Amino acid sequence: MITKLNNFTHKSFIGYTNPNDLLFRAKNILFGYNGKGKSSIAIGIKDEFLKYTTKKPENLRIFDRDYISNSLLLENSDGKIKGVEASFGKGGVDIEIKIKELEKLIIKEDEIGKLDTVITKLRKEIRTEIDKIHDRRKGEANIQRKSKDESVERVIELYKKDFQDAKKIEADDEKLIKINGDNAIEKQIEQNENLKPLNLLKIQSPLIEEVKVIFKEEFGEDISIPEFEVVQWIESGLKLHKEGDNCKFCDNKLDFLDVKSKIAEYKKNKRHKATDKLKQLREQLQSFLESLKIIEKESKTYSTNIGNEIEQNFSAISEMKSTIESLITSCQTKIDSIENQQDFGFELLAETSKVIEESISTISKTKNEQLSELRKKKNNLTTLVKGAIGLEILKSVTIKDKLKEVKDKEVDLKEKRENNKKKHREIQNLKQQKSLTKDFADFVSQILNDINMSLKVSLDTDNRNYIIKSSNENATLTIRDISEGEKNLLALLFFYYELFADNKQQNIKPVIELIIVDDPISSMDDSNKFYILELMKNLLELQNQQIFVMTHSWDDYCNLSYGKENNQTFTTLEIRKNNGVSTLTKLSSREKPYNYLFKEIYEFSRKSDEDLKTECQIYHYPNVMRRIFEEWYGFKIGRDLNFTSNLQKQIECHFGITSNNQKTKLGLLIKVCNILSHSINGSMNPYEIHQSAKYLMRLIEDKDKLHFDNMKPQ
Repeated sequence: MITKLNNFTHKSFIGYTNPNDLLFRAKNILFGYNGKGKSSIAIGIKDEFLKYTTKKPENLRIFDRDYISNSLLLENSDGKIKGVEASFGKGGVDIEIKIKELEKLIIKEDEIGKLDTVITKLRKEIRTEIDKIHDRRKGEANIQRKSKDESVERVIELYKKDFQDAKKIEADDEKLIKINGDNAIEKQIEQNENLKPLNLLKIQSPLIEEVKVIFKEEFGEDISIPEFEVVQWIESGLKLHKEGDNCKFCDNKLDFLDVKSKIAEYKKNKRHKATDKLKQLREQLQSFLESLKIIEKESKTYSTNIGNEIEQNFSAISEMKSTIESLITSCQTKIDSIENQQDFGFELLAETSKVIEESISTISKTKNEQLSELRKKKNNLTTLVKGAIGLEILKSVTIKDKLKEVKDKEVDLKEKRENNKKKHREIQNLKQQKSLTKDFADFVSQILNDINMSLKVSLDTDNRNYIIKSSNENATLTIRDISEGEKNLLALLFFYYELFADNKQQNIKPVIELIIVDDPISSMDDSNKFYILELMKNLLELQNQQIFVMTHSWDDYCNLSYGKENNQTFTTLEIRKNNGVSTLTKLSSREKPYNYLFKEIYEFSRKSDEDLKTECQIYHYPNVMRRIFEEWYGFKIGRDLNFTSNLQKQIECHFGITSNNQKTKLGLLIKVCNILSHSINGSMNPYEIHQSAKYLMRLIEDKDKLHFDNMKPQ
């Protein structure tokens, strides 16, 4: 057991050794305001303990402000908490041994990954071999590879189907395997499809019937009607004029409406109309002839691609050109002397057109029949080539061997993965049997529920660590999402639970000899303080461990030390700091918290402004002042002191404060108590805190002198 610090130096402790009247005992309660050196003395106690060669870090437990980050938080996690684990009794140890044995039997992921990589590589090699056979056997034929997204098994099945389809055309495997693809038929099909169409410009039947009438009709000479071409010329020229213009050819006066009327009269003339129809027939005969000449030019190309048998059809078409030419001549003769009677070969025209149309039809039919046959051959050849490719793939020894190797390795891979899954399940079952982490999650969640905190602790998916959840919304939280008080409470529960070797918290782990708890109730609500104080009292009742509990709260110190002043097992000490140097002093717990705090503020108010430069706990006083102000006001006025916006007017009214100077000082006191007691920031002014302490003491002295005289140090 540690009885003293020996020549301890750390921060404000300088070469400090406990005097003989201030020795540590089995149970130690230390009081000291923040900044006095509580955390430093905790380090000194730990270091003194570890000076003994027989003592190890596992023999002590320390709870301090860094406990969460140093002991609980998982590395590389978003605020998850480490699981509290211990093997309770022989059953837990046996389970742990089984878990370790099973973990050794789990095949490493990198070994499984390597096997998976080998399988992938083999599959790629098989697919490469299949594609090589495909490309070589198809030649120039347009036969696509199987989809790259298909598995090799599926690809082989597709080629097997191709082989079965080919067998319907060629049953002999020996003949089939010799077939290779080419694009000769495809080229021939393409050439035939690209042959120019044989378009014949036909003569309109209604026009022929009209012209037949003209050839039968008699036309006398009509000198009053100009020639057809003259009428056309005049009509064209008239389009360049408008009413009122002079003639654009001779610049003489032009009777526009008269000329227009005469042209209309000329065009209604029978002879003029007949000439127009004859000219239309001549133009259509000429176009008919031109289309024959174009068709005639395709004779050689068609014969080359389709065959010589169609040459006779092209010859028949060529022979008809002279007939059409003679008919064009007959038509022109009639135009030139329409009044002369003559014959026109209408039957010859019909017969000639029929011969030409039949020849063109025969040529087109021959072309289409040949295309159909070529396409059929192409389809058959494609089927045979695909079948030959499939047959070679099915016969390939390389593909068979690699495929067998893939199957064997995949069976091996599946067995390894199933083995790992089985072992993981067995380990999971064992962990659930062990149920250590779940015990703690249930333990903490029950406590949080009992003290009305809307938090719970649940097992993470790994069943080894914890996540924090909101009990109201069941939302997952992190350490950063909860308040300082909630965080400290969780940390202390973790710390307390881990001390014990059983899940009922009855038997402390025998390896633990020293327990140090530094400020366990920091930033906690009043409802949580009571529970934590009870935990600390339980620790102080432990029989075989030396305990140190440190607090900055006088209330907590009084609660913990109550009834222990004359107990030889306990010692109660205060950590003080004077002129920047910390020491230990005797401390009694008999004085009530209010009395102690009143005297503390009284002594602070009596200090000079110069003393403030060395006052290390200046920022502790606003909270103490607030407590004194609240308690004194409560029993003086009979109501709670609520720091609301109208508080100052309320106090001014109760105590009859009327001067502006007193109102200003009261306002400063309220500001210091209300703001500085709840936050720490750069706006704190030591001088304002000191002035407010002076005013508070003066206010109590003025308004309640009897109380003031009884509370101040005698």
